[in-house]
Amino acid sequence: MSEWIAFLFPKCPSCGKQWGKNYHRGCTFNGQLLVEPYKRQVKCESCRDNWHILDSKFYCSCGYQFYASEVEDALSTTQLLRQRLLQKINEMDSFERTIASKSQNSFQQWVHNISYDIAKALSTTVSKAQEVIKNFFDKWSF
Repeated sequence: MSEWIAFLFPKCPSCGKQWGKNYHRGCTFNGQLLVEPYKRQVKCESCRDNWHILDSKFYCSCGYQFYASEVEDALSTTQLLRQRLLQKINEMDSFERTIASKSQNSFQQWVHNISYDIAKALSTTVSKAQEVIKNFFDKWSF
């Protein structure tokens, strides 16, 4: 199975930072570097140039140059599984936040619409009707 993923570099021995995105040095489009861990390939997302990982020079923003062997060691199965798991968890969190936001917005719109109809029927204000509806749901929510 072939899958190109963003590569999380190992911690830089010079500055101590770790980068989640890396860019093709000298690329006119400043493309992000992706790796195909099983084939040990690197490619630029923008210019589509690709090469073997052992033919790579990787640079930290501080200027430190990683040896290809340091980068290849970071492509271990454990590291890749950890990286993919964290990526999937972040995606799930993002989807969950989106669903919760849409659900809340939908409920608020429904409360507004129904409270308008109730207020109209009872000859009261919309805000008073909304308060009654919200109190009802707060009392009966599990």
